[in-house]
Amino acid sequence: MQYYDKILLFSYKYRTNSKMIVEDDFNKFLSRERDDFYEDRETILEEFVKEHPPSKEENEIIEAIRDSRYEIFILLEYGEKTAVIADTKGNTYNVQTLTTPFNEMFTKKPLMMRTALIPYKNRYILDGRYAIIQEKISRDVQREIDMIPTFGRQTHFQKEGTLKIFPVTINLVLFCDAVHFEKMENIVLRNIPDDFTQKMLDLFKDTPFERTSFVSSFVRSTDFLSETQDDELKEITIINGLSISNYEMNGNSSTIPYNILEKYYKQKSLDKSISKSIYKQVQDAKAIVKDGKKNRFQSSSFYSMLGVFYILDDNIDEFKFLEKLRSKDARRAFTQEIEKLFDSINKNIDFEITPVFLDFALNLDGVIDEIDEFRDYMKGLFIFGNDFKRMMKYSINKGK
Repeated sequence: MQYYDKILLFSYKYRTNSKMIVEDDFNKFLSRERDDFYEDRETILEEFVKEHPPSKEENEIIEAIRDSRYEIFILLEYGEKTAVIADTKGNTYNVQTLTTPFNEMFTKKPLMMRTALIPYKNRYILDGRYAIIQEKISRDVQREIDMIPTFGRQTHFQKEGTLKIFPVTINLVLFCDAVHFEKMENIVLRNIPDDFTQKMLDLFKDTPFERTSFVSSFVRSTDFLSETQDDELKEITIINGLSISNYEMNGNSSTIPYNILEKYYKQKSLDKSISKSIYKQVQDAKAIVKDGKKNRFQSSSFYSMLGVFYILDDNIDEFKFLEKLRSKDARRAFTQEIEKLFDSINKNIDFEITPVFLDFALNLDGVIDEIDEFRDYMKGLFIFGNDFKRMMKYSINKGK
């Protein structure tokens, strides 16, 4: 902050060619000077560096100020060490305090203020000079604010342009006796063990990604696709939001628990699913059993485990690793881990769930392609009783 003030003082002297400062309130003077500084930031910083060659640490501050944004922000939430602000476009930023706790500086929320958002030392900070624009927010603006996620759900620190975000899904189809289909869904939608999710993460450990995260839960693929298809903002909010909220709540853990998924995506009940035919089949099977007959219906649906990859721009050409992860050996590894998971689940239930791993995908179109490809494969099969177990080799031999 001292170095930042030194730059603002230089800005005043450079602009006015004056060495005299007559002010009753020095902080107000520096706050006003920011307006002029940020209008000609590059020129002033260049001149400052010429007169005051920076050390390595000082140069970090200069580069952070060079990348900062000076505009109107809305204070949404604050605690002792962190706060959440939003820009006028609705993007949210989790910011951290340097010295004075936020709850000592602010007494109201929301409020509109002009300040500088500075990316510094792997965090966002504010410059400590808050020019309050508006404390009393109109009802219309308040309604808009209420729609903005808070506490870092969308945007944690990243310098724009350095990290790219890729949604990723691990996709499979699950079969079981139609009578027990709803029980199966309750297990796979809410109770996938964290250690299985970690094994999935471990399969990506040799990739060029900076960070990977997966949710310890499956979602019904068709419903997720129908809700997010052609809505890029919603897709990004869900995928990136999951990872960011998990970082805020669980630190560096890459395994995202179900309770965080629920903040962003609510799975439809089966009777409201886009796959209504499954619901009818389940009800028909229950009716058959109720009449004392043996059910012969098997029900199946597509599921996806949601995740996110973060990769540096410089590593973008290294996507050749996809060939490796889509190899027969990789598909066998995914298939075996998924089969182990359901072998373990089947030991504790009174029916059997049969999984078929499809593939992983880096976008929603990829999920659709996997579903369509498997449906085409299914058309060529005649399946009776438990013979569908031979489909479990589908993913391993998919290339053929």
